[in-house]
Amino acid sequence: MIERVVQFVREVRTEFSKITWPNRLETVVLTALVIAMIVVLTGIIFFYDLVFSQVIRYLLGARS
Repeated sequence: MIERVVQFVREVRTEFSKITWPNRLETVVLTALVIAMIVVLTGIIFFYDLVFSQVIRYLLGARS
C-alpha cells in the first residue's frame, strides 16, 4: 500500500513539472478579458431582461 502511495506522489510530481504557467503579462491580459466579457454579458442579460419584462407586462395588460 505504501509503495502505491509513493508511486502516486512521484507521478504527480512528474506531471506538475510538465505544467507551463502563464507569465505576468498573460495573466493581466486574460484577467482583463474575463472582466470585459463579464461586463458585456451583464449588459446583454440586462437588455434581454428589460425587453422580456416589458413584453410580459404588455401581454398581461399591466402597462406601467
